[in-house]
Amino acid sequence: MSRRRKTKAQDGPSLHSLLSQAARQATSELRRVVSAEGLPVEFWRVLEVLADERGRSMSDLAQAAGMQMPAMSKLVDRMTDAALIQRSADPSDQRRVILHISDFGLQKVQALRDDVREHRVRLERSFSPDQEALLRTLLREFIEAHR
Repeated sequence: MSRRRKTKAQDGPSLHSLLSQAARQATSELRRVVSAEGLPVEFWRVLEVLADERGRSMSDLAQAAGMQMPAMSKLVDRMTDAALIQRSADPSDQRRVILHISDFGLQKVQALRDDVREHRVRLERSFSPDQEALLRTLLREFIEAHR
């Protein structure tokens, strides 16, 4: 019976498993913070993008929130029904829709902003500044390479 030599990659969890676990952990902690205002994490991500009050097209919002278009479309419907965001026609192209945060959505963002900031500071303190910078670079490169 021959023994196969283990490669370095086989010594522990796969990269996919580690990325998934890290994303679940970070999302779980954020979920606890935003649920204080009755928001799912996905709603928070959209509200945070729209909080600059510039408005976004559906595709721009999906990209900024890191979501796929079909999921974003369904999410926008739910958020519109919850009065968190509003749709309007694009003045330069009436066929396009521009999404804006509502006053109610802004209230939610303002109510959560400090707690979310505190959550992010706790997360960032897990790393030295050099480690954080490296992790950000590696994650951006990973995302770009798999876009």
